[in-house]
Amino acid sequence: MPVVRNNFFILSLIIGFLLSLVTSWYGEISIFLGLVTVVAILDKLGKGLVLRELVVLHTIFICLIVPELGYSVYNYNNYLARIFVRYMRVPEETYFNYALPAVCAFSVALCYPIRKKRTILDEGQSFKDFLSKVREQLKVMAKTGVNIVAIGIVIFFVMDLLPESFRFIATLFFFSSFAGILYIYYSPYFPSKKTLLILFSAFMIGFAIQSGVFTIIVYMGITMFSFLFLGRKYALWKKLMVFIVGVFFLFVIQNVKMTYRDITWRNENVENKTNLFGDIIVEKLQNFDRLISEEGFFPVYMRTNQGYNISMVMDRIPAKQDFDNGDRLMTIVASAFVPRFLWPNKPEAGGKDSMKYFAGVNIYGWSTNVGPIGEAYGSFGVVGGIFYMFVLGLFVRWVYLRVFVIAQKMPLLILWIPVLFYQVTYSMETDSLQILNSLLKGAFFLWLIYKFLPGWFGVAKKLSKARKVYQRSNVTA
Repeated sequence: MPVVRNNFFILSLIIGFLLSLVTSWYGEISIFLGLVTVVAILDKLGKGLVLRELVVLHTIFICLIVPELGYSVYNYNNYLARIFVRYMRVPEETYFNYALPAVCAFSVALCYPIRKKRTILDEGQSFKDFLSKVREQLKVMAKTGVNIVAIGIVIFFVMDLLPESFRFIATLFFFSSFAGILYIYYSPYFPSKKTLLILFSAFMIGFAIQSGVFTIIVYMGITMFSFLFLGRKYALWKKLMVFIVGVFFLFVIQNVKMTYRDITWRNENVENKTNLFGDIIVEKLQNFDRLISEEGFFPVYMRTNQGYNISMVMDRIPAKQDFDNGDRLMTIVASAFVPRFLWPNKPEAGGKDSMKYFAGVNIYGWSTNVGPIGEAYGSFGVVGGIFYMFVLGLFVRWVYLRVFVIAQKMPLLILWIPVLFYQVTYSMETDSLQILNSLLKGAFFLWLIYKFLPGWFGVAKKLSKARKVYQRSNVTA
């Protein structure tokens, strides 16, 4: 049954790819791909991890569905799009003749089933076996999850005091607290489990409200989402309701946070930010008809239209700047492997450099990026860009596969997937450098933990050769 379901999903993506080459049904194909992906997620939910499918859904939404609104609703004739200059910068057929097949190519490569000896690893019986081994190991590791969470939270509070060169590692330790939460969640015998989970959730929500930064709540929530359903059987309508509630929550957060940030970031003397945030939510929900109106939806459109940045690249290249045939991307790939102290001027992730290079735009005071799809087009054009996205999808899938292969000998590694893939979840909003950085540095971080704290993975610490010789000599004596 999983094979048939996966084949149908992959076949649907391939059909979308082929139709994008021979038709102009851009909106219809985008909605079809979105619906098919939602069905695949709901069907797999509870049976396996839906991380890759959620990445695809996010990509389809911000790179296809929302840009279609840019052509049909928020075009040059829309006064808000003109005022904020958020109308698409190239003709519809120009954009979708590239973006649609590029998204499909990336999605097929990423979501192609991962198998070993014809067994699909991230769902079905093989994944149940993983979870059984995880629960078995956690029976005697009740305190490990608490220790991981505690270390992560402590480092969170001292992170700003650390030198810049240590901040990324410190961030990974903070992200590790989410793996610790999964340790607690899956521990068969753990007193006060619900209390600890509620307290941690309240801490994260409180941090998001106080800082005005909701990225970790939204995207770490996506990586954690399917873990909470594993091994539980729910009717399809129940899973659909949960999905709808989740989407509605994200929609409200996107709409509320802009108003909230305008108030709190300009006025540092707000006495109770939690009350303010709650008041804004209540106000928005009381005027829900305005929230979903053309004017009310515009803030969400602005925030989620990754196609706008891609269209800026397509408008600039090759009219004002030639394709660079991958020179910039080769530099990015090299920089991911070289520490900054050896290459002080290497490219930085975050969008500032990429927006300047590919879109010709200087950004100050906010974060945005052309995304891998924009980078691919600016480097290789339409055909080469589509191929690059296919290769990028294969690379992420390969890393994902390696996690499951290693986890056959070290099952607890499965619970660290949110740490390793958190930044991949929203990768279409970032750039290739952040994808490579997060995966390579994340993998190196997990390797270091394995070497120095193997007990976190349920592995006994190996004795050094000198210690072994010393113990043998004592036994002989």
